Amino acid sequence: MVLEDFSFESGIDVEFSYLPRGLINDAISPRVVISNDRQVQNFVGYIRKQESKQLCLTLKDPKENSGVHIDGNGDHGGVPPTDGLSHVKDEIKKGKMILKEINDEEEVLSQKEIEYDYQFRGALMEAVKIKQEFRSKSLLKSTFEILAMKHNFDYIVLKSDTSFWTARCVVKECNWRVRAVSLKGTTMFVITKYVGEHTCAPSGKAKIGRTASAKTIGNLIMQKYEGVKEGPKPNDIIQLMRIEHGCKISYDLAWEAREFAVNYVRGIPEESYAKIPRYMFISFGQSIRGFYKAMRRVIVIDGTFLKNKYKGTLLVATALDGNSNLYPLAFGVVDSENDLSWEWFLRQLHVVIEDDYDLAFISDRNLSIGRLLPIVYQRATHGICIHHLLNNVISYLHGKGVAALVAKASKAYRIADFQTMMTDIVKNRPDVGKYLVKADVRKWARCLFVGYRYDVRTTNPAESLNSALRSPREFPVIPLLDSIREMLTRWFFKRRTLSSKHTHPLTVAVEKKITRRTEKGKAFTVQQVDATRFVVGGDIYECVVDLAKRTCTCAKFDLQKIPCRHAIPAIFAIGKQPHEFTDELWKTELWRVGYEEAVNPIGVPEDAWSVPQVVDEEIVSCPESRRAAGRRRKRRFESVEDKIRSQQRKTHKCSRCDNSGHNRATCDMPI
Repeated sequence: MVLEDFSFESGIDVEFSYLPRGLINDAISPRVVISNDRQVQNFVGYIRKQESKQLCLTLKDPKENSGVHIDGNGDHGGVPPTDGLSHVKDEIKKGKMILKEINDEEEVLSQKEIEYDYQFRGALMEAVKIKQEFRSKSLLKSTFEILAMKHNFDYIVLKSDTSFWTARCVVKECNWRVRAVSLKGTTMFVITKYVGEHTCAPSGKAKIGRTASAKTIGNLIMQKYEGVKEGPKPNDIIQLMRIEHGCKISYDLAWEAREFAVNYVRGIPEESYAKIPRYMFISFGQSIRGFYKAMRRVIVIDGTFLKNKYKGTLLVATALDGNSNLYPLAFGVVDSENDLSWEWFLRQLHVVIEDDYDLAFISDRNLSIGRLLPIVYQRATHGICIHHLLNNVISYLHGKGVAALVAKASKAYRIADFQTMMTDIVKNRPDVGKYLVKADVRKWARCLFVGYRYDVRTTNPAESLNSALRSPREFPVIPLLDSIREMLTRWFFKRRTLSSKHTHPLTVAVEKKITRRTEKGKAFTVQQVDATRFVVGGDIYECVVDLAKRTCTCAKFDLQKIPCRHAIPAIFAIGKQPHEFTDELWKTELWRVGYEEAVNPIGVPEDAWSVPQVVDEEIVSCPESRRAAGRRRKRRFESVEDKIRSQQRKTHKCSRCDNSGHNRATCDMPI
């Protein structure tokens, strides 16, 4: 096809090769020569996943010893072309020689089989040459391991020390052998002798070829673990090596290769522990300044376990922006959730977030938080997560039958509605009612909360943040915290771009709320009482809306600071717009302010940091660790929502047989 498309003479030999830059971690590693249809298929699969798609051609005139090497950029390898190929150079300079991207793999494979006259021995001779230099002995060994794996042969290392490295073919009678010596005063090795021609019989092989070491395979897959992605698992590595390199490896070797790649990219756990004093508590100034300027004064705190070699716990504090996106404030690494850990974290947080009466904290029912938060933050109010409260009701009090009623009571906006529901709970389950009162209804009931918690009723923001860090939580401590910074850099840029393009007065999430509430209230009747007060009818009960005080009888306008479905018709009645009666925290202008600063990468090397001497001299030893038996759990247990939905399904009336005592999904009545 190439000879035909570019008008080459039929007698010219064409060799195709490529350098899989995403897999090989060095520019001087040998190219992958395409020698058969399977390797064509591998190349097609490779270029579909890569931005750079370069197919290199080496054109040779059988009558000449010289040739021209051409890559995807139109460069040749410095060898002057023969007279028979002089027109190729001119065509390249004019930019007419363009590599064609293959879009249909089946169409390519169905073409006439490509004639290939490039022999195995010649490939070995060109891949490695005498006087070729390598930066290190490891790179030298990796190169020959890849060669042996690609070209299906094996060798025996005769001598390997700091000065020499010699090897020969596994078949003693074969001529293939190589010798390399180190350059004096450096770590570099240079090949002084190389016989690249194999004289052994292919039919006498005991196996396909040499299997690369875990270190070499780790170098091939290293780039796949950069960033916050989890990267390929051992079984994925086995498939990758089989498809991309035609090499079969064991699960143990794949696991060791993954460990090497992960540790190389993300750091060794022991080294991370030595640097913990510099990283234990992290809070970004951009987040803190944005919180004071543009965020609701509600902070969700929680802890999540780390999954690296030495375990530990990551404590987080996060807020929500006007578009209900996560807005992380601080992170801390501790041994576990206990009094000392939480006191230390809260006192560090107090340095960047001052105590104030309009500040609210939401957490689970952790005893340490319950004891220490009122001590560190004496003015702030404390609320508890309703999901954790419901979980205790279901798990410890076996109150699955009233869990849905408890959830509904916690969401009530009107005190009268809450009292009615609490009466029903106490009547049906006195023990549950007693437990809820003891837990302090002011902490979990929305209508009785002292201060403003807006619509933040759970620790879901912190749980969502922990979920976003699911893969980095397996990293050593320092790469974990570095990945947090990278995550915030991406989030701030993405949301700064989104908010700058948003032209509506309110944020995206609030505009959707206004749309839903407008639809619900379009049939309501409005009776004006005076300049700012209205009676809105048509709902379950009549509501009195006061636009001056921004209140409504339903209390939703009061607590969320967003016009409710009763207030919107009243606003329309006086020719105003809903955004004029919405709190500033929900407006697009303030949303932009929260992300006006960028979270920058660390531009100063670690050895140039200004670290207090007391911190720099602190020595942290790695804790003793022993991994528990069995497979590590990756998913959470059944959530509270799942349990509530399960109860609702059991008590819901079946549409098939009008029976309310069973689940519709298990009904045996015919449809």
